[in-house]
Amino acid sequence: MTAGDPAPSPAVASPSSLPLLAASGVEATGCAQAVFTTRAGGVSAGAFASLNLSYGVGDAPDAVRENRRRVARAWRAKPERLVEAAQVHGRAVACVGRDAAGTVVPDVDALVTETPDVWLAVYAADCVPLLVVDPERPAVGALHAGWRGAAAGIVPALLEVMGARFGTRPHSLRAALGPAIGPCCYEVDDPVARAMEREGWWQDVATATRPGRWQFDLPGAIRRQLLGAGVPSTAIEMAGGCTACDRERFFSYRRDRVTGRLAGCIRLRQ
Repeated sequence: MTAGDPAPSPAVASPSSLPLLAASGVEATGCAQAVFTTRAGGVSAGAFASLNLSYGVGDAPDAVRENRRRVARAWRAKPERLVEAAQVHGRAVACVGRDAAGTVVPDVDALVTETPDVWLAVYAADCVPLLVVDPERPAVGALHAGWRGAAAGIVPALLEVMGARFGTRPHSLRAALGPAIGPCCYEVDDPVARAMEREGWWQDVATATRPGRWQFDLPGAIRRQLLGAGVPSTAIEMAGGCTACDRERFFSYRRDRVTGRLAGCIRLRQ
């Protein structure tokens, strides 16, 4: 977190006592519900204990299915209305509606919708899950961003699609960044630096530590992309903390390699 950022959102108790992190600024608009999960409250075992929500990491499918059912119940959502992004570390964005319910949209890292009948989810274990709402339309979006997505401009791509499809204006957005790896734990090398050094914000989010190595503030980079697109600083909240530091609450791929995934979930209110 950088100076002047809003304080992290507190954990909130869901109706079923599943610990969730509220995206309070997004929800304060009154037209969307938005939460981030932690690793607590599920049935997965071992490296995936306990609320792993990804089928693609080696966990038992039955455990993942039960974990997703618990999140849906806690959030009062219907599991069959979930829409997921395949998450390929690119900048593609898909606009989805009722016909996408229950599917994984291939080849995209971001989803947007103006349909209250579906809910969007992205998964992460160090990458940034970002949830946004345009209360004027209304419409919502969710994206997953690692360093490749940041370098590719996934945030501007999301806002461009929302502008083209819904007439979204960046200054009207509210955004929440979920738990992600912090600069304290994220060292990157020359390929990452070369991919991003042309960006005006690179010097603000990277600190050289030794030849060819930098400590990189990935959430800071996503925040600066939002600011650069015209989203007000007061409309951006940071929910959670460093996934690599907080073993009790969060999964972290960089820390553990074999691990589960958290989720960022958003939907429009009826």
